Amino acid sequence: MRNLWIPFLIFILVCSPALASASEYEVVPYTSPERGMYEGGGFTGTLSFWELPLSLQIAYISGLLGASLIAYKFLPLLLGRIRQKCENPSRDRILYYITANPGSTITDIEKNLGIKRSNIRYHLKVLQFNNKITRFEKRNSVLLFKNSYKYTDTEKKIIFFLRNDTGKSILISILHEPGITNQDLTHAFDLAKSTVHWYIDDMHNEGLVDFENEGKYKRCFINPTIEVDLENIISEAAPIISAS
Repeated sequence: MRNLWIPFLIFILVCSPALASASEYEVVPYTSPERGMYEGGGFTGTLSFWELPLSLQIAYISGLLGASLIAYKFLPLLLGRIRQKCENPSRDRILYYITANPGSTITDIEKNLGIKRSNIRYHLKVLQFNNKITRFEKRNSVLLFKNSYKYTDTEKKIIFFLRNDTGKSILISILHEPGITNQDLTHAFDLAKSTVHWYIDDMHNEGLVDFENEGKYKRCFINPTIEVDLENIISEAAPIISAS
C-alpha cells in the first residue's frame, strides 16, 4: 500500500490541472449601479486553470492533496472498524448453528450455545439485515433458516410440524399408514379428539394432508405432491425433528 502512495501523488499533480482546465472558471464583473459601475462595464472572459493566479492553483492542488491524504490515512481504519463490527464470534456461532440445524428456534440456540436471549435477538437482526438468514413464522413460533434457498415454503411447513411431538407423530403416522382415521390417531397417541381434529385441519390448510370423510370419521392421506419432500426431510434431518 505504501508503495502506491508516490504514484498516487504524481497522478494527482498531473491530472488535477487537466481536470480543472476541463471545468474552467468564468470571471464576470459585478455590474450593479449601486457599486458605481456603469452597465455592461468591465471584462468578461473564461480562464483555464493555468491562467488562474498562482495562489488559486496552489489552493486547488493543496485541497486535493489534503483530501487524498485524509482518505489514505483514515479510510483503511474506517473500513477495518466496519469489518470488525460485521465479524462477531457469537454471531458466527449462531449462523453456523442455524446452518447445521435448519428450522432452529431462539430457544434452541440459547440452550445449545449458552448465549443470552437478548444477544441472540440482536445478532439475528443483524444476520437478517445482511440477508444471511430467513425466518418462517407460524402462530407463536419462529423457525430460522440459512438464506440458501435450499428449503421451499412447503418444506419449512413440514419442518414446523415435525418439531412438535404431537404434530410429528400424527404426520409420520399418516405417511406410514395412508387412510388412517382421526379415531385411530386418537387411540394410538392417547390424545383428545379435539386435539387430533385441530392438527389434521391445520395440516390440511397448509396443504400437507388430505382427508376423506367416512361417516363421522376422517381418513387421512399425505398430499402426494409433498410426500417425497416429507420422506427426505424425515430421513435427512434427524436434528430437526429431535429438537423441540
